[in-house]
Amino acid sequence: MSADQSNIPPVSEPDAPPAAAVSVAELQARSGLYQLLGRCLEAEVDATLLATLRGPLSVALAEIGVDLGADVRQGVPAVVLAALAEEFAGLFVVPGAVMPFRSAFETGRMFQPQSDLASAAYTEAGFAFHAHLSGEFPDHIAVMLAFVSQTLAHEAAALTAGDHAAATLWQQRRVRFLLRQIGPWAIGWCRRAGGAARHPFYRAILGLTEQVIWSDICEVADQATLKRLVTANRRPLMRQKTDPDFRKASGL
Repeated sequence: MSADQSNIPPVSEPDAPPAAAVSVAELQARSGLYQLLGRCLEAEVDATLLATLRGPLSVALAEIGVDLGADVRQGVPAVVLAALAEEFAGLFVVPGAVMPFRSAFETGRMFQPQSDLASAAYTEAGFAFHAHLSGEFPDHIAVMLAFVSQTLAHEAAALTAGDHAAATLWQQRRVRFLLRQIGPWAIGWCRRAGGAARHPFYRAILGLTEQVIWSDICEVADQATLKRLVTANRRPLMRQKTDPDFRKASGL
């Protein structure tokens, strides 16, 4: 399938100017945050992730007002993991779920040109997408968040090495990706998925994902672009075709 731009809302803004310079430590912290959000949305919480959330991350999340729920903080692990797995399937996987793909959000179908555009961005940056399960596509929200995490990490590494040209290139890749591929749908998707969530964990993660993405977009977008993105994220919910073969996705 080719990335036919005629099937995707047009992007009229020019390349955004570089974001304000930030420290290596801040870039690394933001990379870690995107990595965490992507992990929480790509697959069920496992024992390793639960232990991480109960460790040092619990203090950091509490400091920014993120409450993952009492059971996530101190419940019996086996019971917590079972409840979160059920919630994950209901939200993101089974027929009727809020499917976490840009293609599904914008067209009601899977593996549309939006997927090819995401794959092209990964390839241009030197990455390859590898599916691990059936029904995995590059425009899954978790894969997109992982890509942003990588651009932040590579920018930090370039700055540490004193390669400012490379740092600027990674920054420009991130800005383009945020404005052109994440910006047109991820905020609306987070709100719909968050509205359907029953467990505090997913309500909190989806709310934090929305906040982080929008904050980063606001740093680099002009008012006309912000207005266009707000309109795009308010598009009516597309009726999606159901297929039991489509499952959760990761793979960057």
